[in-house]
Amino acid sequence: MNATVEHIRNQIDRLAPDEARELLLDLQRRFPSRLDSTDASSAIDDTSAEAEWDVEIEARLKEVEQGKVQLLTPEESERQTDRLFKLLGIAR
Repeated sequence: MNATVEHIRNQIDRLAPDEARELLLDLQRRFPSRLDSTDASSAIDDTSAEAEWDVEIEARLKEVEQGKVQLLTPEESERQTDRLFKLLGIAR
């Protein structure tokens, strides 16, 4: 590994988790053909999916914290799940 790559890795290690995820997603969008080896591709896809879910989770948490959405009580969640299962003909 050359010195430039090692320097970049050291800089990435210093990033906050959300910054590292953002960088990863940006690199995947900008250089998809360079990241196209079979072995690396599946690992990157897994990492990408996980990073995207992390971003989605953070966005949803912000919506809850800002009062844009309201969480269901456990009882209401169960009622809605029971209704959906009944509608679909699935026994619980």
